Amino acid sequence: MQVRFKRRADRALCLAPLIFASFAASAHAQAASLSEETAQTAERDGVISFTPADFAASRPTTALEMVNRLPGFSIQGGDNVRGFAGAAGNVLINGKRPTTKSESLENVLTRIPIDQVIRVELIRGGATGVDMQGQSVVANVIRTDEDSFQQILTLRTHTFLGNGKTLPGGNYQATRNVGGHQFDFELSRGISLDDSQGEAYRTIEDVSSGDILFQDSFNEADGSVHNLRGNYEGPQFGGDFSANALVSTDQFKDESDFFNSTTYERYVGSSSNDRGEIGLNFTRPLSQRFELETVGLWKLALGEGYSFGNDGQTVSTVDIDAEAGESIARAVLRYEHSPALSFEGGGEVAFNYREQQIGLTVNGAPIPLPASDVKIEELRSETFLESTWRPSDHWTLEGGVRVEQSTITQSGDTALERSFTYPKPRLLATWAPTEWDQVRVRIEREVGQLDFRDFISNVNLDSDVITTGNARLEPDKTWAYEIAYEKRFWEDGAAILTLRHEQIDDVIDDFPFTALVDSNGDGVFDDDADNDGLLDTTRVSGPGNIGDGTNNVIELDLTIPMERLGMPGGEFKANLVYENSEVTDPLTGQTRRINRQRPDNLELEYRQDLPARDLTLGVTWFDGWKERRYSLSEVTKLDLSNFIVAFVEYKPTEQFTLRTELSNLGPYDFVIERQSFDGPRDTGMLEEITREVRKSQVQLQVRARWTFG
Repeated sequence: MQVRFKRRADRALCLAPLIFASFAASAHAQAASLSEETAQTAERDGVISFTPADFAASRPTTALEMVNRLPGFSIQGGDNVRGFAGAAGNVLINGKRPTTKSESLENVLTRIPIDQVIRVELIRGGATGVDMQGQSVVANVIRTDEDSFQQILTLRTHTFLGNGKTLPGGNYQATRNVGGHQFDFELSRGISLDDSQGEAYRTIEDVSSGDILFQDSFNEADGSVHNLRGNYEGPQFGGDFSANALVSTDQFKDESDFFNSTTYERYVGSSSNDRGEIGLNFTRPLSQRFELETVGLWKLALGEGYSFGNDGQTVSTVDIDAEAGESIARAVLRYEHSPALSFEGGGEVAFNYREQQIGLTVNGAPIPLPASDVKIEELRSETFLESTWRPSDHWTLEGGVRVEQSTITQSGDTALERSFTYPKPRLLATWAPTEWDQVRVRIEREVGQLDFRDFISNVNLDSDVITTGNARLEPDKTWAYEIAYEKRFWEDGAAILTLRHEQIDDVIDDFPFTALVDSNGDGVFDDDADNDGLLDTTRVSGPGNIGDGTNNVIELDLTIPMERLGMPGGEFKANLVYENSEVTDPLTGQTRRINRQRPDNLELEYRQDLPARDLTLGVTWFDGWKERRYSLSEVTKLDLSNFIVAFVEYKPTEQFTLRTELSNLGPYDFVIERQSFDGPRDTGMLEEITREVRKSQVQLQVRARWTFG
């Protein structure tokens, strides 16, 4: 149960997107290319259309490659939350979002071959008839329904050049479209890994004596994901019907060893999960102006986890068994009053649960934990009404309100039931003074969603820290105020500056409180009812509401086509995000950042198309991140810097692509530092400083893709 920097180097393709019937998002968005006249019309309507021909130099093979090349746009997968509405990303397929929560948008787009893409619309600031999913900017992939049959075979390997370990993966996909009825099938093996694995060293300093223990170490962590997916979409019952099914299994294991001539410690963690998902969607026009969409989605997951730790004196184990499920029913009624004014309203009901047991043993003896056997159930509903109005070519207004209601019931170690009701208004105003400039202003009340895992205790054997579950958590509530200015230039260039201020109520952070413990090991939690002189309570920490806070965000997205700078086929992209949050530490009373916030991120990317040689070259530099975690008696610092990726992609024909990628060129050091106190941080003295430095490895990835029909 280590602190890890995890990067999914190659996620498995696990579920087909639900492809819906195409409808017009805007009467002016039918352009086939970015000619000057077409671009100006699209700009005024807030919609820019791109076709595969616009990216001919790079010869894209999937919809993902097209979307990744959109100027001033980056994919956002949505939040990992319960329900359907709050989990939306910023990519649509034929005007609708994929009816799945079990896979990423990148995987959905990877499975759409480029010859099935008519165009991709970049919708900025809203458009009538388009559900923006609460986003200010979305990409809408318009897919053809012409008869076709296509098979795709992809093979890939991921090799750590330091130790030679190779992880294989691949997938087979078949897509058939007959008379507007589309069938998809996919079988895949994906790879999951921890980038920071490799050789390392650790020092443990006793602050009072100044003694330092030095240990070498080695760690590795990887796993696999196997998926079977099927999908159908087509005209049925006077509308468009789609159904998808997924079965998936995954395993992950991480191991860390610390040693010198006199000491040896070993920590192992493993997990396995079996998952299934079924999604249904039916969209039917009720009249010329009314349309009804209904969604049903069911998910089930069964998981096991095991951790082992041996520090030379104590042998500890942790066992976890968990089951989680989700059922969603959703209905949306849309009304298009005119090309300039549309409305939509509806509701969603979701039932979610998680049941989990965690057991801790130390030297073979079971140690009772608070909140170790818990079942959490939530019945959640949301009703909403929204409207989009374009009073002129230069203005778009989108506004609405959602009302969320939920009842959370907890049973097991703690019996508790609570209910919440929150209104969530939203207003987005977009002003386009010229065809190349756009200003977007957003005011919205956002309500966070409680993580069921925060209700359950957790144990980290490496750091010897127990985090106690908190049954009395409340969601955080945020008023978000955002303004963005977008400047388009040189036809395919874009610069977007976004400023956001967040006023947060009931911030969720690490919170100290009193919990029951079995102080004498008799299996009974009490306040000295057994007259042994020991109170069965202690001061612990876990997730809790620590009060109000603020967060300020500055983000800059820049896309520069290099042709006018003498480098035809070149493209430079930059993304800079800076965040500065403030909360009051519940222990010290001092102002600090919110736990786990990574305040600044900078990513630079250069890509060069060489169509005469059927090549695309690229390099990306990520400056890394810093993260701080504050708990009852410990402060943890995590630092990573300079992650570099370079690739060469060779496309000799439309049917074959070979990509070679070297990642983590450098390579980086991942530093984990823990400052441990002999009591709570507000009263205790600094006792020990543990510092681990992991030397990561250069990684080689090779992917070959064949398309045939």
